[in-house]
Amino acid sequence: MKKNFDFSKNPAFQAMTEEKQKMTLLLADSLYHKNITEALPQIMSWKKQMEEKNISFTAEENRILTEILMAEMSPSQRKQYEALKAFMK
Repeated sequence: MKKNFDFSKNPAFQAMTEEKQKMTLLLADSLYHKNITEALPQIMSWKKQMEEKNISFTAEENRILTEILMAEMSPSQRKQYEALKAFMK
């Protein structure tokens, strides 16, 4: 399955534990070819799994997760996301 970008060579991804890598790949696969509306339930389910497994991510790892989320967004969705992100800081 070809993605819009390859994060597997990112040093932060490579430094993750095997379980974090698996969960990151699971997230990427579940979001592939989904718009933001379709992705939200997937993201919430994934987040719940992370909480149940008591898995947290570093700031650098979170940047990879953000890239995964944004990879399938249209330009207008990216603008909306960036506006919300700035507002929530």
